[in-house]
This record gives sequence, C-alpha cells and structure tokens, in this order.
Amino acid sequence: MEINPSAYEPILKNASEQVFLRAFLDIRRKKNDGTYPIYVRVTYQGEKWLHATGVCVSDDDYAKIFTLKNGSSPLHKAKSQVTKAFNKIYDAVVALNAQKKFTFENLKKAIANPETKPKETPTLLEYWIEFGESKKTEKTRLQYSTALKNFYRFLGCSVATVTLKKRSKEKTIVVKGKKSKIYPSYVDETVIMQWEASMDQAGLSDSTKSIYLRALRAVMNSLGQRKIIDAAPKFTIKQGSRRKEDYIPVSDIVKIRDYKGPGKKAADWWLILYLCNGSNLKDLAYLEWNDDYFYNNELTYIRGKIAGKVKVTVHIPITEPLQKLLDKYASKPVKGKRVFPQILLKASNEPDMESRTHDFNRQIRKGMQGVCAKLGIRPVTASTARNSYITTLTWHGTQDAFIDAMVGHVDSKNVLRGYQGTISPKKRLKVNNLLFVDPEIDEDDE
Repeated sequence: MEINPSAYEPILKNASEQVFLRAFLDIRRKKNDGTYPIYVRVTYQGEKWLHATGVCVSDDDYAKIFTLKNGSSPLHKAKSQVTKAFNKIYDAVVALNAQKKFTFENLKKAIANPETKPKETPTLLEYWIEFGESKKTEKTRLQYSTALKNFYRFLGCSVATVTLKKRSKEKTIVVKGKKSKIYPSYVDETVIMQWEASMDQAGLSDSTKSIYLRALRAVMNSLGQRKIIDAAPKFTIKQGSRRKEDYIPVSDIVKIRDYKGPGKKAADWWLILYLCNGSNLKDLAYLEWNDDYFYNNELTYIRGKIAGKVKVTVHIPITEPLQKLLDKYASKPVKGKRVFPQILLKASNEPDMESRTHDFNRQIRKGMQGVCAKLGIRPVTASTARNSYITTLTWHGTQDAFIDAMVGHVDSKNVLRGYQGTISPKKRLKVNNLLFVDPEIDEDDE
C-alpha cells in the first residue's frame, strides 16, 4: 500500500542558530493499528536526537493536519499536542543557545525537568535599551541610544525613533530586521571588529567610535556580571590619532572654499564651523543674535562644553568670508533670535535637541566624504574644523594664550582666561582674517 506523499513532509520546522528542529511522521515505525508515531527531530552538527510526542496517526490523517483549521476533533487535539511538545523543545534550544550552553545532554535535562530549564534570556536589543535608559544624565542615555542605532544599522536592520501614542513626549526605539532579535552571545570579537570597520568606512571620527564602542563594552560587561553570558568579549578601543594631528592645511581648506560640485552645502557648513573659531555645532545651534553683533560685528556665546568649569565667552569676528556664508544660511538678524534655526528646527527639549544636532553633524560628515574624495584630500569631520582653526593660527605664529581665548579653552596656564573681553574686536578680526592665508607660502613666492 502506497504511503501518502505528505507523510514525508514535516508539519513543523524551525531553527535556532545551527540547531534544526523538525516535527515529522516516522513511517519506519508502523504500529499494529496502521498508525505511525510523530517525533520531533533535533539536528546539531550532524548528530540527531528524537523526542517522542506521544501522538500516532495514519499517513492519511497526517496529510490532513496540513490543512486543518480551528476545531475540536481528535485530529485537532493531536496537532495541538505535537505543537506543544515542539514549542517546548524549541524554547529550550533558544534559551541554551543564548547562553552558549547547547548540548543534547543539556536539552534532555531541560525537557525532562522543567525546573532545570535555563532562565529566559533577554535579547541584546532589550538589554541594551534597558541598560542605557537606566543612566542618570540625558547626555549619557543619548550616547547609548545612538550607539545602539549605529550597531543595528550595521547588522542590516532598520532603526527608527517613534513617539508613543499615549504619551506624545516619550519616544522609543523601534528596530526591525532579521538580526533585531539576536541574543547577547551573538556578539564576539569578530562582530565587534566588523562593526568598527563599518564605522571607519562611514568616516566616523575617533571620538564617536570610542563613545559607541565604550557603550557596547559597558553593556557586555554588565551582561557578564549578571551571568547572562559566560564572559564579555575582550576588545581594545583604539585611541587613534591625537587630536592635535587631526587637521588639514590651509591649501586644502581653500580647495573646500572654492569647491562647486555636489555636496557644496556640506562644504559650506564645514567652513562655517572653521570660520566660527572651530566651534562645535551644538554651540552654533544655540547661537543667538545679540548686542555683540549689532555693536561689535561679532557673534558670541557662552561655551557649553565646560560643565563645572569657569564659563567662557567665545567671540567670533565676522570676516568677509563668514559674512557671505551668513547671508546664505543664517536667519535675518533679530535680537534674541537664533542665528541658525535650521539646526534644531522645532526641537524644544534636550533629547530632541541633542538628536537634531547629532543628525545635522552626520549630514555634514557624510557630505564631506564625497567632497573630500573629489578634491583628493583626506576626509574631515567637525573636530577637524576646530583643530584646523587652531593649527592655522599656530602656524601664523599666534600666541597660544590668544588661541585658547578664541576657542574658549579653560586652562590654568591660559593667562587670558576670563579676560577675552580685553582683547579688542579689531585684533580678533585681524587674526581670523588669516584663516584663508596659507602660512606655508612665503610672501616672496606670491
């Protein structure tokens, strides 16, 4: 008598990492009543283990299971029993894999004695979000969330920040994709190296890479301390080039100034950072038109990146090149209004403002990758603009104390600390007019 062709197909199948599960009709073990037993077969590294579900059906009834709908017939109950056994084994396999403890022996123990079943392991995404949100400051929480977004985008997932419907001010991260549900054990030294390489390819600065990698390391160390994983992967966070070496010469800056091709907007914004004393984009985001502009033709702000230190006012003299860029990108000068409202747009709280600044910075960095490639110069970031400003003035022989005052450095050795106002606007303007003058070209060569 011919066996129904459907008897050769599994009614349930799944896999967890390299462990494969199938629920199938074992036509080799025909019972006296003409039925066959249904087993769950677990395959791992070429070895197999069978688990009896306790259900026996004929090959024809087995074929009917594939098209069964809701009901309470004996066949429905048989399918339900098989599904329950299959899911129990699958859940145990997933839990063991999450802790890198899968063996057939451990699986048998988990099935035979539910109390020995491994505790449910959170996905890496779940743990990372919870760990990051537990941090005290908004700035630190944002660092963990941006690192998370970058990591899961590297894995090929789509990442979005959405507003919760019931609480419009509260937001959450939504990650979708095949690897959005990976467990902590997925992350090893190889994955981390590949992630770091992707950040290098994207042109991220050393400081940004360091922040992201430190966030992951803290998450993995916490998982190890809580025994959720056996041990956190060990990896070194490279320091990279010293900041003072992260600059480009005036000859390359002039190329960026004169550039007319695709990415011109990014080039202009990079120049704005450079001409504004190498300011951070966050400081420019909050920059407002004030009396210093109307009386001294300068932009000024209290430097924000010096929490717990003496507040320092940064004076930005408006040179002719900067004025042209202000005409192009700045708002109409109105006292108390933001100079560059397009950076923050309508963001009204600290998390949204941080996020907007980060996104705007990323757009500049991404655009400059193409610009620098076309110009044949090395890639630049926002920090390159600051260091290039300092380097240019240094090569022109400007005193260190004066440069520190211009960029808002706070240092006990800076004799001008707290006395920036005593440096005349005329002197500041004279210094910033050197920013497109190449100090490596002798006057006799011109």
